[in-house]
Amino acid sequence: MKIKPSIIKHQWPFFNKSSAVNPYPLSDYTSLIFFSVILGIASGLTAVGLHEFIHLMNNLFFPSEFNFSGSLPLPYWVIAIPALGMFFQWLMSHQFPQQAKQKGVVEVIKAVSFRQGFISLKSTIFHFLAPAICMGTGGTVGPEAPAAKSGAGIVSALGQLFRLKGDKLRIFTAAGAGAAIAGVFNTPLAGVFFGIEVVLLNDLHASALTAFILSSVSASAVSRTFLGNQPKFIFNQLILGSYSTFIFYLLLGIGAGLLSVAFIRTSESVQKGFVNLYQKKVNPLFIMIIIGLLMGGAGWWIPDIFGIGYSCINKILAQGFNSPTVLILFILKFFLVILILRSGGFGGIFAPSMFLGACYGYLFSQSLNLLFHLHLDPTTYTLVGMGSMLAGINSVPITAILILFEMTNNYHFILPLMLGTVGSHLISHIALHGSIYLRELKREGYSYVFSRDIHVLRSIKVQDAVRADILLLPESAPSSEVIKKFLDSQHDTIYVVNHENKITGVIKSKTLRYVLAEYEQLHHLLLASDIAEPDVVYLRSEDNLEEAMKIFAHHQLEEIPVLDSADPRRIIGTLHYQDVLNAYNQLLNRLNLAEGLASEFKAIQEDALQEVIPGFSLAEVDVPEAFIGKSLAKLQLRNKYRIDVLMVEEGDQSIFTGQEEGKKQVMPDKDYVLKRGARLIIYGRTLDVVNFKKMAEKS
Repeated sequence: MKIKPSIIKHQWPFFNKSSAVNPYPLSDYTSLIFFSVILGIASGLTAVGLHEFIHLMNNLFFPSEFNFSGSLPLPYWVIAIPALGMFFQWLMSHQFPQQAKQKGVVEVIKAVSFRQGFISLKSTIFHFLAPAICMGTGGTVGPEAPAAKSGAGIVSALGQLFRLKGDKLRIFTAAGAGAAIAGVFNTPLAGVFFGIEVVLLNDLHASALTAFILSSVSASAVSRTFLGNQPKFIFNQLILGSYSTFIFYLLLGIGAGLLSVAFIRTSESVQKGFVNLYQKKVNPLFIMIIIGLLMGGAGWWIPDIFGIGYSCINKILAQGFNSPTVLILFILKFFLVILILRSGGFGGIFAPSMFLGACYGYLFSQSLNLLFHLHLDPTTYTLVGMGSMLAGINSVPITAILILFEMTNNYHFILPLMLGTVGSHLISHIALHGSIYLRELKREGYSYVFSRDIHVLRSIKVQDAVRADILLLPESAPSSEVIKKFLDSQHDTIYVVNHENKITGVIKSKTLRYVLAEYEQLHHLLLASDIAEPDVVYLRSEDNLEEAMKIFAHHQLEEIPVLDSADPRRIIGTLHYQDVLNAYNQLLNRLNLAEGLASEFKAIQEDALQEVIPGFSLAEVDVPEAFIGKSLAKLQLRNKYRIDVLMVEEGDQSIFTGQEEGKKQVMPDKDYVLKRGARLIIYGRTLDVVNFKKMAEKS
């Protein structure tokens, strides 16, 4: 489902009171700014709260007297701490199974696209606490998924409190996720593009961009107020090398892309393995405890693997590890992140992606230096590797570039970073045919068409797209008549009916080819019933096009006969697959025009046309006197005047001019009855729109 910012004269419930209560109602744009800032601050506070809660849990389970420098071994009982954390997570999942299933960034995407931006407060609280417990007890995962889920959830709850609904709540919920990322990483620009690339799946409208920018900047300001403005990653001067060595940055990105594909496919395979184990009644607690002990053992061996890993990344940037240790860290992180998250733990993969990239970039540069006696700077390649793995695993090339730029406060390595991230993203995208989030959505059964939900087809009945010209033949028709029918028509299918006019079979042109091959020997023996395939799939006139699309996909058909729902014996025509696609595109175009373009016309005079694309225009007209009291279906405006009614405004004033109390905009269906004083927003070819306006003005 496409996220469609409702730009047309929002009925902001918090502000649009009667003039007696509020004599100075805020404009739509001012209201958008107000809500963006307020909800961005709320999301920022949520991100700060998550950061502090993780820190609190970490101090509780790993006291400051622990020696993490590696000079002295940690006590053996440290191995049990991550296992204890996994136990708490299992307990929460056992007590709140519904909320436990709603994990990760994918749930934010589903909330924005499928649930009008609604996220339950109980789910928000659950995914604030459970990941903090995981990271606080040493789980080597990241904070971005719980931050996005918590930030979006808090904004959703506040939006409902402010009585925001529909598209407005969608926009702010999506913006809340991006703002939380901006807050938790202190990266306002990266927060904006996280919302665009991940939550909106690169499907953005201009009005949503305003909410994203203001929310992310507000959240980042809150984060800097409470957590400071120091860069997360510290390093000395970077040495980029000559332009002749820049090819190595691209090669680094290609390698990161291959590793990203390996990470995603390994993660998916491990998930299938755990699903199979759990279906065989293996206790999830047993599995999670074992993985917790593995995590604890790894942390006892190399303490830097515990937790989010920013301090370890800084050590790699400072070349504080030798290459074998970095390789071990890479292997441990690669598998432990997957095992923790897929077995039932909670957390994100942004920070682990950067950790893996840091290890990979360091090893890449050191290997080339050793093998080919080059002088590549390990620090620069570590940073580029971080961005490359982040882009490859999460399909966020722009976010990866910006997040590294903002987390380092250094833009000198931007060109090498772009080469690495773009190379990694391209390899990952080519190999996987979509992002990790889209793959997860598809596994769960959600259908997307260029990031748009197919459910918009629910609003169209089969009878509105049916073709009446269906070819019918009786069962007793000879094969010669079947062939003649095919030759005399443009149809590719003939339906065979019995004496009760019930379809009993279907003859397709490809079937007829085999008959023609033996026509001389068989034509006097074969009847239509002999040639027809008996398995016929039907639709009823009251079915919707979403149901039809599922049948088309399942049976691989090009057309389906349609029966009258009121009289199942009556055949009213056929529905063609291409007609469903055309109806889908027309509906999306209509919604986009009504919701995305009308806001641009507020300053236009009432008698003006607005050209949308060359040759097609929008206009606003009063309902002609002759149309009052009649439905759009009865008027048949498309057939008679070749125009579409996108919207009807009930009130005395145009939506193109100022504000007005009591005004209502309606997206009409075919049964909508036109009223006196209403105004129509019409769309069509410019000449047809002009002619209709002239007709309406004369009446």
